[in-house]
Amino acid sequence: MTKGKKIGLTFAQMLVGCCVGVLAGGISLFCVNFLGSANWWTHLNGFLAALLLLTSFLIVYAAGIAGTAEGVRQMGRFIPRKTSRRKIYEGTFLGICAAVAILTVTRSDWLGTLEEWGGLVKLLGTLIYFVLVLPIKIATGWIPAFFILLIAGPIGAVIGYNIAPEEIGDSAKQPVKHEIRESEA
Repeated sequence: MTKGKKIGLTFAQMLVGCCVGVLAGGISLFCVNFLGSANWWTHLNGFLAALLLLTSFLIVYAAGIAGTAEGVRQMGRFIPRKTSRRKIYEGTFLGICAAVAILTVTRSDWLGTLEEWGGLVKLLGTLIYFVLVLPIKIATGWIPAFFILLIAGPIGAVIGYNIAPEEIGDSAKQPVKHEIRESEA
């Protein structure tokens, strides 16, 4: 396969992963909101209501990750290669986490926070801000945060998809637990 086709497939994987992830997350959000619209949970105490809110957030997040990873994986079937579903899911999860970390670091008020500190900490923090954070902030400051979060999952999934099988690890060479028990018996 030529480099142009590989680049085209990579962009197609990211586009399909993004669309399927948004669709899966949107459908699960609609279902969670539809079930929560009955207001049956309003009579619960604060802890149980918070637990249900956390559960609904995790359901929507998991659906978005699964949709993104499976969209990238299914689109990648046009290139027959051995891939690890686990690495694709890990890449999707870590891509979103990295985007949240970048947004947190670049969109916060570093200099205002450093005013409370003094001496060496303020000097080092200011140096880190101007050397590391400010270039990233300039490069990503014009991009809406939603778009960064939207594209981070498919980028991570494509990276996980493109990891060579020999880099996947020795998990395929390790015997399964029931094989170990049978060999010990």
